[in-house]
Amino acid sequence: MKHIKSKVLWGVLIVFLILLAYVLPYTVLSGIHAWYGSFLLWGIIGLLIIIANFMVTKDWGK
Repeated sequence: MKHIKSKVLWGVLIVFLILLAYVLPYTVLSGIHAWYGSFLLWGIIGLLIIIANFMVTKDWGK
């Protein structure tokens, strides 16, 4: 049961990060006119999503 709860937690984190990647550039970062503000945010969120995807799928072969 603990294993399933951790997978759900990682899945919720992925959904939250995807929503954050969409909402932040149009709200908090909307006053920044340089392109690298959103690019840096999307790069960091992308790496966090890759890590979360690894955590969700690391036991699929077992």
